[in-house]
This record gives sequence, structure tokens and C-alpha cells, in this order.
Amino acid sequence: MCFVLLCAWLVRPKSRAAGLSYGLIIGAGTGFSMGLGTFCVMPIPESLANAWCIGSVVNAAVAGLLVGWIVKEPSPASPPTEMPKA
Repeated sequence: MCFVLLCAWLVRPKSRAAGLSYGLIIGAGTGFSMGLGTFCVMPIPESLANAWCIGSVVNAAVAGLLVGWIVKEPSPASPPTEMPKA
């Protein structure tokens, strides 16, 4: 939910390319911190940490692509219409 709201509020212009870029940036941040952080504090193989990092980047990139495809720019507001007089 936060991923979608942040993308909808902060990313301009609303496009698939912008959504993909946003997803790659978020994915790199979360993937690197998740993979390296887990590798530093748990006895796991380096290959598992790398797989978590790559998986997180791919997951966020696909999510960003979908958000960029679904979220559109708001249409310009139409001028208010007057109510007909009775």
C-alpha cells in the first residue's frame, strides 16, 4: 500500500517507465539492505543473500511497472456547470 501511494504521490510523469525506475530504486534499496543485513547477522551462504537481493529487486521492479501501468495522471477538472433555473 505504501509503495503504491508513494509512487502515486511522488512520481512524475505517470508512466510505465517512471514506475519501473521507481521500482528499481526501491528494489535496490530494500534488496541490498535485506541481503547484506541478513548475511551479516545470520550464518547463511552468500549465494542465498545474493538471491534475496536479486529477488527483491525483481519483485519491486515488477510492482513498479504494474503501478506505472495502472496509476494515471488525473484529468484536468472541468469547469463547474451552472444549475438550470426553474
